Amino acid sequence: MIPTWLHGLIDWTVAGLLGGASASRAFSPPVRATLGSAGAYHASYALATDYEAGLVPLLTMRQHLVLDALGGAAILAAGLALRNVTSRERALLVATGLSELAIVALSDTNAGGKPVVTESVAYQPLDMARPVADDVFIVESLAPGALGRVLPARMTVIRLANGDLLLHSPTRYSDALKRQLEGLGRIAHLVAPNSAHWTHMADWQRACPTATTWGVPGLRQRRPVRRSGLHLDFDLGEAAPPDWGDTVDLVMVPGGMGFREAALFHRPSGTLVLTDLVLNLEPAKVPPLMRLIARLFGSTAPGGMPPPYVRAIFKLRRPAATQAAVRLLKLRPERVIFAHGRWFESNGAAELRRSLRWLLDGAGYRGAPSSRAKVDA
Repeated sequence: MIPTWLHGLIDWTVAGLLGGASASRAFSPPVRATLGSAGAYHASYALATDYEAGLVPLLTMRQHLVLDALGGAAILAAGLALRNVTSRERALLVATGLSELAIVALSDTNAGGKPVVTESVAYQPLDMARPVADDVFIVESLAPGALGRVLPARMTVIRLANGDLLLHSPTRYSDALKRQLEGLGRIAHLVAPNSAHWTHMADWQRACPTATTWGVPGLRQRRPVRRSGLHLDFDLGEAAPPDWGDTVDLVMVPGGMGFREAALFHRPSGTLVLTDLVLNLEPAKVPPLMRLIARLFGSTAPGGMPPPYVRAIFKLRRPAATQAAVRLLKLRPERVIFAHGRWFESNGAAELRRSLRWLLDGAGYRGAPSSRAKVDA
């Protein structure tokens, strides 16, 4: 899912590109007029949206996405309707309109409330902890998105050596789920592993006031985080905090524009926990509007990859991100859990290698050691 800060960056990049194209003599006057109008239209309501890239908070993100959809549909219609333009120009307008609609379908509103539960999307049991390895549990849930869309989302719970629980990428809160988890151990740590997976942490923090909250660097400065009331106690570093004991390793995977993802490895069970570095959506678990888009993006199972915009962010720091990915593979995980889609219940190292091909191919990586070892500091 596209977080609001990234959507804002896309908005202003697209508005600039459309404005620049409208001034190019390479296009005919009708196409230049269409592109210029679209650029001005997008910039006008981006300025008035209550998100990180806006200046005057008049529109909600949901209203913004409705305007996005209308704008994308208008560009698409122009590409189909305009006459006396070249096939190249028509294809440009159609592709631009479809891209706009794809971004709308994949964007997060950060809206509160529970999304509509649909059997075709949700993994079962919903909002209940289920053991998957010794001291490792998952909670299947749903994530809200634009225009009522929902996606499967997953929280991973690790029971540390002292019996305390660490909640990685907390999903939506309920009293029943809290009571169940407290039967497994004390909820001691709440972890926001990247800039997009924090929206439910404020609810968990209010319900578990003694829990320590951790987030990737830079998250606490984001305006939606401050508005949510979430207080982050500590930023995550390059290694696991001593408070977590000696059974969990941390690998920070860096990306551009300050984006990072904190990967956790539970050594006793050989379980690697990611968030958005892998996206492995089963077509039957994807809303129809998104199914074709997910396939085009290469995000469907088996071997699903993050969508292109996420890959592009990590590739802005490709040498460092590739080095981190190699470190993950050298752990030889037996299973790999991530936030969205069918996680890798077995043969984890090989499945991970396939899903990270976009980052590893050409990097000279040929394999992993024959036995698992503690990650290099």
